[in-house]
Amino acid sequence: MSPRNVGEIEGADGTGQIGSVECGDILKVWIRVSNEHLADIKYKVMGCPAAVAVCSMMSELAIGMHMDQACELTDEQIADALGGLPENKLHCSNLAATALHEAILDYVLNGAKREVSATVVVDDTASGHLASEHGLSLWIENGERRLLLDTGQSHIIQENCQALGLDLREVNAVVLSHGHYDHTGGLQTVLDSASEVDVYLHPKSVEPKFACHDNQPCRNIGMPSPMTENLQKHNHIRNLVWTEKPTDIYPGFTVTGAIPRHTDFEDTGGPFFLDTDRKQPDTLIDDQALFFESDKGLVVMIGCAHAGIVNTLDYIAELTGKKHIHAVLGGLHLSSASNERIERTINTFHGYDVRQIGLAHCTGSRAVAKFKKVFGDKCFSCSVGTRMTFKES
Repeated sequence: MSPRNVGEIEGADGTGQIGSVECGDILKVWIRVSNEHLADIKYKVMGCPAAVAVCSMMSELAIGMHMDQACELTDEQIADALGGLPENKLHCSNLAATALHEAILDYVLNGAKREVSATVVVDDTASGHLASEHGLSLWIENGERRLLLDTGQSHIIQENCQALGLDLREVNAVVLSHGHYDHTGGLQTVLDSASEVDVYLHPKSVEPKFACHDNQPCRNIGMPSPMTENLQKHNHIRNLVWTEKPTDIYPGFTVTGAIPRHTDFEDTGGPFFLDTDRKQPDTLIDDQALFFESDKGLVVMIGCAHAGIVNTLDYIAELTGKKHIHAVLGGLHLSSASNERIERTINTFHGYDVRQIGLAHCTGSRAVAKFKKVFGDKCFSCSVGTRMTFKES
């Protein structure tokens, strides 16, 4: 009379459907998987009370099970858990375990096309109960994978993750877009929380970095020194991977490594130096981006685009041979850009037919306004808590 877990799961990891021609019972099962366990199960049934009952009991028994254990759950075990079923219902209505197995098989066979989500966990803007700081971090999920692009500048990453229901202990990998403090300062917090993490960064990311504005003392803007000193011996770093050239993080997920600079209108410099004497300019050769291919085109995620966002998109197009970029997310470093540079950047986005533009961090209010005017609903601000979803190709 009171079936449990009725419903469906939007963007489910796997689905299974089965029906009995003899009885006319048809049922569909949706599953959500986390760490190879069934975190949630929902179902819908068109059939008799027995068919409803077995689905309800199946969901109660299987939620929380490891997938291997769930694959061994039988129709007979479900009937026993219900205290038995009428003889004529044992084979025509008791189909829930079989539908569950179909959903698990769907998850396994179609794992390469699962949903990818990206959630902003650090940005310069936030609302409600979430905290902001000058910096950026994106939490990326793909099946069982938990990846961070950058870590913001402080412990705020942990506070926001907790508020958003995200667990830093589940992080498998961290990609650092470059070595500035507002993208690397939260790394210590992440590593202290996680168990084993692969860290991907360009070798130049750990070099000293300073901002030296005219008539002002130089300011240290590099990765915090405790982290650079402990990076190669931190107990929670499983692999430290130097990314001077394109490197696969997971199958289908690639970090660019150093990005060639070829445009004549993108100022990829700035008041950046490797020393406080201002004798060694920092060209930020460590700047890199993350990309993968969705079912609608390439998705590009960036930290600050110090290499120039047009240089970045052109390089990724060259690496992949793709002429369409579906989405660009992150900071475009256009806060001090000339109107000409902004206009030519917008033209490039038109050229790649970009359909989703999530602007964050260092893009600059003037550039954001121009992008929103040109692209309308395709363009949006990525404040803390913003979540985007894609399907892998």
